[in-house]
Amino acid sequence: MGEASWDHGYHSSTSYTSAFYRELSPSWLDFAALLKGQLPPRDSEGEPFTFLDLGCGTGFSLVMLAALYPEGHFYGVDFHPDHVAHALDLVRRAGLNNVVILEADFLELADSADSWPWPPGGCHYVAAHGIATWVTEPVQSALLSLAAASLRPGGLFYCSYNAYPGWLARSSFQQLLALELPTARPGELGRCFHESASLLIQLLGEDAQPSPLGSALPGLRRELQSLQFAPVDYLCGEFANAGWSPLYVTEMLARCQKHKLSFLGSATYSETLVELLPPTLRDRALRETRPVARELLIDLATNKAFRRDLLVRGHVRLTQQEWGQRLASLSFCLLLPQPEWLPTPRATLHFRSSFGEIQGDPKAYGPVLAGLSAAPMSLASLLSTAQQSQGELVVMLALLLEAGSIGFERGPAGATAAPLVQRLNQVLLDRMQEGRSYTQLALPAAASALPFSILEALIHKALLERLEEPMLSSCVLLWLQELDVQLLSQDNQVITDPQAQIDRIQAITAAVVATKQPLLQRLGGLPGPSLSQSRSGRRRSKAPGPPGV
Repeated sequence: MGEASWDHGYHSSTSYTSAFYRELSPSWLDFAALLKGQLPPRDSEGEPFTFLDLGCGTGFSLVMLAALYPEGHFYGVDFHPDHVAHALDLVRRAGLNNVVILEADFLELADSADSWPWPPGGCHYVAAHGIATWVTEPVQSALLSLAAASLRPGGLFYCSYNAYPGWLARSSFQQLLALELPTARPGELGRCFHESASLLIQLLGEDAQPSPLGSALPGLRRELQSLQFAPVDYLCGEFANAGWSPLYVTEMLARCQKHKLSFLGSATYSETLVELLPPTLRDRALRETRPVARELLIDLATNKAFRRDLLVRGHVRLTQQEWGQRLASLSFCLLLPQPEWLPTPRATLHFRSSFGEIQGDPKAYGPVLAGLSAAPMSLASLLSTAQQSQGELVVMLALLLEAGSIGFERGPAGATAAPLVQRLNQVLLDRMQEGRSYTQLALPAAASALPFSILEALIHKALLERLEEPMLSSCVLLWLQELDVQLLSQDNQVITDPQAQIDRIQAITAAVVATKQPLLQRLGGLPGPSLSQSRSGRRRSKAPGPPGV
């Protein structure tokens, strides 16, 4: 066998997708720590901190965080040169000076602390999103060693990964795929995924007469059918790595413990609050006093497929008084269109979680949402108007945050970030209008992001150019065609009928005007006219450049 490749078996022939993950936000992580009674790394919003992203990919999430938190110092590490080049280009375009991207190998970095650009033992937060079970075990061990050595005492380590038992069914697909990928020619990766999925679907038998495999894995057919809508770059990262190996929570936490990283809870709020579990499972879980064993019981019962573990380098427990004071100072803002989403007295609120649906009483949630619809409010102010205890209100706010209904209000720190975020958002809009598949814009007041598609970016451009119907929809459709971007229906079907295409664009335009632009404006993320338009008038409808963006 020849010399080992620089990628250690990681699928390096494609780049991974670009997305923002809210769970990496310091405000989000601090609240997750508070939910478990742990002292967060920061005392308040606006306080300086150091953040390290191990496996930062294309840097999209890290760059967005750097714009949202200008008081922070951000470092990103990735060993894929395409990822690093993209990240550095985005940093340059956004004009940020608080983020450093490093092309490096975890195995080499773990033995060279003297060369780290970040302070060893000085990071408030270290994140590793999704990669721990995509790499070989030696690389994973180096990753955990780096995280532990980089964290300050009491710092938080966010580690998300594919987990068993939820991935047991999809492991059969991964095994079939592993046979096909080595034979794939350039440009044929998508075919490998689709053919492997089609073959496995055949092996499941028919719905009315399933095979033994189909009977044992009744949900696998639906999971395989959903792959046809996933980007190939995402599928490669998810399934095509030689080190691909989902883990049970007990296995992962045992590996972390070897590096003095102790389990705290989950960055998925509903999963860290045991009291939200269905009664039978909750009672059984509460009888288990060992935290790791309790996590395994819950994972088995809910068929958990993805975990967002939060670990600490040293527990610092808050007293009940300290806990209450820290929570009371937090402020929140509404992320919903105002005021149409406010629940009616008889309507039940439904929150989705990994263990099922959670129902919320509108009589309890209504006053909270009504108060936030008028202006951002602190938890202490919400408590004075609500009829719940502080503990009950905290659970309500956690569910509203997870549902994307509210966000953390950053106050003066958010106002400071607004100019940087607006510049970044303009860069993202310009790039989306050129065909780059970014999917979010930043919201500085809430330290969060808003889903925003290429179609919506083109609509935004048409609105800036003061186009009206029917010219607006016709131009947007033409721009989509020039970018070779397909127009999809709500159920992800390609729309080919001309009138149906116009109707779809008009419906999305109405939503952009009524909800997304006002939300960007209210939360400080709406940029002015693009720099290119202000310099040279209306931009050419198709910019020259390489294909495949």
